[in-house]
Amino acid sequence: MQLIGSRIKKELTPLSIKWLRYYSPIDFTKAMIFLILGKKGSGKSALVETLALRYPKIIDLFSSRDDEGLAWCRDSSPIDDILLVHGDNVDLNCSWNTCKTSDLTLKKMLEYEVVIPSYSFFTQGAGRFAGINKIIDLCWDRRKWKKPVYIAIREASSFLYSRIKQEGGGMNMKAAKANFIFWQREMRHFGYALGIDTIRWTSVDKEMRDLADCQIIKKVGSQGLPRDISFLYNYISPRSMAGLPPSHFMLIAENSAIGLGRSACPKFHKEEGVDLLEELGITIEYGTPLIETTSQRIGDEEHVKIISLYSNGKAYQEIAKTLKRSKSSISDHIIKHNVAVEEKALCPICERARADNADRAIPIRGR
Repeated sequence: MQLIGSRIKKELTPLSIKWLRYYSPIDFTKAMIFLILGKKGSGKSALVETLALRYPKIIDLFSSRDDEGLAWCRDSSPIDDILLVHGDNVDLNCSWNTCKTSDLTLKKMLEYEVVIPSYSFFTQGAGRFAGINKIIDLCWDRRKWKKPVYIAIREASSFLYSRIKQEGGGMNMKAAKANFIFWQREMRHFGYALGIDTIRWTSVDKEMRDLADCQIIKKVGSQGLPRDISFLYNYISPRSMAGLPPSHFMLIAENSAIGLGRSACPKFHKEEGVDLLEELGITIEYGTPLIETTSQRIGDEEHVKIISLYSNGKAYQEIAKTLKRSKSSISDHIIKHNVAVEEKALCPICERARADNADRAIPIRGR
């Protein structure tokens, strides 16, 4: 019996492909990119999970606001080696291992089979996007690898929006798409397979689609197929393509092979109307909401990052370059932190973010 992590390969959720043109078996030992198109209710998210099960480690980066990614924690899931990632000002009471964003490292992530930064584990959208981007940035540290890690992005637009929010308005949609293309192109070199789904092809550029090793098309409804893959109508009627059942899909492989596929819905997949936090017995204690970072304002999490970087030996200029801020802004926040600690015994910004340096003044080095 071949094992994938703690999973037995023969017991995985079924996935089969009948090749209609050429033949191109999917090699799950490679860092492949799967791009999945389909309308709401077409089974995209279930297929993202089915593909994920073929990989030894999974990062469920984006899921819906109803904490869909927590389905990995269900008793019916074949995985129990799970890490839940949460915001620094959030406490989780649960039976799984947890880690706050500021303590997360690549080594820590790779110790688990599934890493889940679920939506409810952060105080607001900006805090979640900061946590998501921390994971994205850590991915670049994986320079040596033998087996790929699967990253699930359940809606491509979520990735784009997270990059825009993280830059505080300093990145527009065009720049975010360019960033996504670069990240998509480079991640395979660092050993990451990507499972990306989207409702509309127009929400991702053609270059993104061309980078995919497998383009998977599920029910497309009245929007039809985009022009560059409309040749699939030679193999399936427009009516059938518009109304494919959730278990069916068309696939275009990198070598132009075309297949008709079937996949069962994973037993642990979240149903609509189910509260997974309640089902799994996870309770959350939120701290004071953090002030968001914008291009004009240094928010709480960025303040904490400044204090952490400076206390770890980084110079003003290095921090300014890293965070794309002025040197004077970096200096002002370090001084502000120290004044608060000296006068009130606590920096209120660091306290809100539950930072380790909240009660410690930072020695000022020569500028």
